[in-house]
Amino acid sequence: MPEPAVYVVEKMAHGFRRSGRAAGGGFYDYSSETPELWSGLKTFERRSKALSRPEVIDRLRCIAALTVLGQPAAPAAPSLTQMFGPSLPTDPAAALAWVASMGPQTFVSRSLALAARFGDRFNPSAAVLARVGVA
Repeated sequence: MPEPAVYVVEKMAHGFRRSGRAAGGGFYDYSSETPELWSGLKTFERRSKALSRPEVIDRLRCIAALTVLGQPAAPAAPSLTQMFGPSLPTDPAAALAWVASMGPQTFVSRSLALAARFGDRFNPSAAVLARVGVA
């Protein structure tokens, strides 16, 4: 379980004494006929980062390429294109073509910029760097 999730569960159970429905409260209030989310959950809200449409598309394409290129060749899996649309690189050849279209160094630079803003999952692994030809 990710650390932020552990924090929420511990805070709910021990800090707010909301251990679940059987204990009289958890993530929901059961005082009315229809359970409603407990208003105290607002405590856990985080500010969101504003993203433009091009940035969302860029993030999706980049993470798809990093994922595909960072894994060893595997048997064909269900196509992500069916779920996310035709513009995402979902196989190594498509990912490499997408990287080549912008240039490997530009791809790596963009990945590092996304990693600085959104986290390590955007850092290209050694395997990705080797596949795109950037040392």
